[in-house]
Amino acid sequence: MRLPLYMLTFLFFVSCRTSRTEVEYLNKTEISEYYDNGEIKSIGAIDYFHKEFNNFRVGFWREFYKNGNLKSEGNYKLDTYKQCCTGGICNGYYSYKYGEWKYYHENGNLKTKGTYRMGKKHKKTSCEGGDEINFGYITNSWIFYDINENEIKPSQEDILEIENSSYLDEFQMSKY
Repeated sequence: MRLPLYMLTFLFFVSCRTSRTEVEYLNKTEISEYYDNGEIKSIGAIDYFHKEFNNFRVGFWREFYKNGNLKSEGNYKLDTYKQCCTGGICNGYYSYKYGEWKYYHENGNLKTKGTYRMGKKHKKTSCEGGDEINFGYITNSWIFYDINENEIKPSQEDILEIENSSYLDEFQMSKY
């Protein structure tokens, strides 16, 4: 009687474990997103496996302003974080920016460019205590420009605007 109970308990714990590994995608699909006015909003690749419900960004992406000018360009990776689901622990997905990125003013002039320094950031999840996710931070090597492309010292608001856009979770990329 005890042996089946121990085995059942062991199987329960093993089946609820999740591994935190960077998601490797085998197949990706190029997509274009459009504004209501018909202008291109973004062009890039999504993870093919999850495309039915979410547009998880992978690889190189370009985003545009409504006027058609380039807004930003750079690379995304797909990763997971811990969620608590009805059947136990499960994975939540998110795309995060890495490597070199360029951002532009609405007039098309360069706003900032730099390489994200990868670190960890706490994310609230449905699990007590949340989880740590990969997050791109801005370093002193980033160069910022005003609307006329004169080099400037960035404000804290400028830095937060870029850092706050450095990841997209499954709720921000949902098709529904």
